[in-house]
Amino acid sequence: MKLADFVTLLNALCGTGAILLLLNEFTYIAPILVLIGAVADGLDGHIARCISSSDIGDNLDSLADVVSFGLAPIVILYSFNGEKGAYLLAAALCFYFLCGLLRLARFNTVQTGFSSFSGLPITAGGIILSAYVLMGEAYFNKYVAAILLLIAGLLMISNITYQKSRDTKTLSVIALVFMAIIASFVLQPIYMHYFAIILMTLMTIYVISPVTKRTT
Repeated sequence: MKLADFVTLLNALCGTGAILLLLNEFTYIAPILVLIGAVADGLDGHIARCISSSDIGDNLDSLADVVSFGLAPIVILYSFNGEKGAYLLAAALCFYFLCGLLRLARFNTVQTGFSSFSGLPITAGGIILSAYVLMGEAYFNKYVAAILLLIAGLLMISNITYQKSRDTKTLSVIALVFMAIIASFVLQPIYMHYFAIILMTLMTIYVISPVTKRTT
């Protein structure tokens, strides 16, 4: 076990905690924990590159991602939706989860290179779904959620190349938005929804970035 592995376990604990919190009723803390898990997911890779990595690092990371960005987001969406259109949404949720499993299985066997991913990273999918929920009930629609799940699932198993984010400015902006969401949840929840919209916008830009790069 290396330091990076313990950070990976923190990622898994965030996803597990999000699911446990939803056993009684929906709480916005659950999607926030997914965002914290995403920070841990990025941090463990950075630590592994800068310090050292273990033999179990890659497999442990994928297992943690299944929990935090595969299972936790679909439980969050299902809990947030309630009983309205449960069957329709459940089918889309299962599709997203299966695509996430396939995405991670492929990642463990075929990697496109140090600077890119083949298919949308499951971490990005988890952030997108969490951001959509954090936008609040005013923006939530079960049909939109189902479409979002289908698109994210298809992109994860696609061969579209997504670049790994290494730009300090971009990562700093996303980190600030994450912190703003967490701080506003504690201080003034109404602003949390606005920051979630900003996060969703940033993630949408990332999702369509392969298309924009081809046209430039």
